[in-house]
Amino acid sequence: MGVAFGRLSPTPAYHSIQRYCIEHRDCWENISGLNVETPGGVAIECSGGIQIVDLSPDLGDDGIQIFLNGVVSPSYAELFPHHLEAYRKQFQE
Repeated sequence: MGVAFGRLSPTPAYHSIQRYCIEHRDCWENISGLNVETPGGVAIECSGGIQIVDLSPDLGDDGIQIFLNGVVSPSYAELFPHHLEAYRKQFQE
């Protein structure tokens, strides 16, 4: 199961769900209709949902993280080939 996470750089559209993400940061609930796209506009399908942990009231915009749980399509290998290569290298002699 491919899981990806990182800092979320919020756009103006994020503000419509930000309060929800702040209120549910300790007990995550899936947000119906939320989707993530590649910079090229391709939707990323996640079997485990998309989670946003927003600690911005305490840490500012640097405190917002996004988690893609169960990356299905495009494949994790297609989206993050550098991560897979680094993973494989750690087991080589």
